[in-house]
Amino acid sequence: MGQVIAVVTYGLPKDTDRNTAVQMFRDSIPRYMATDGLLRKNVLYREGLGGGVYLWESREAADRAYSTEWKTYMTEKYNHPPNIEFYDMPITMDREFDRVYDEGAAITEAAE
Repeated sequence: MGQVIAVVTYGLPKDTDRNTAVQMFRDSIPRYMATDGLLRKNVLYREGLGGGVYLWESREAADRAYSTEWKTYMTEKYNHPPNIEFYDMPITMDREFDRVYDEGAAITEAAE
C-alpha cells in the first residue's frame, strides 16, 4: 500500500495557551524532520488540544514512528496519551501544483 495519513490528537496540559503550545510544537520540529518516512506534518491547535496531520510514505513507516517509546514521550510531555487515526489517501487534490493524484488514474492536471 502507498502513502497514508495519520491524524494525531492529544490534550494539552491544563492552562496551556496558544503561544505556549505553538512554542512546544516548534521545539519538536527537529525530532520530526529527522523521522524516516515522514513526508509532511501539519500541526493542529485548538484550545486544550494539540496534534498533527502527518503524511507518511507508508503505514510501516508510521508504525515505526508511533512506537511505545514515542507514545510514552508524548504522554509525559503533554500529560495526555495521543490518539492516532489512520486514513488511506485514494485521491489528493493539490492546488499548489495544480494536480490531482488519483490511485485509479494517471496524474492529471486539475480541472479548469
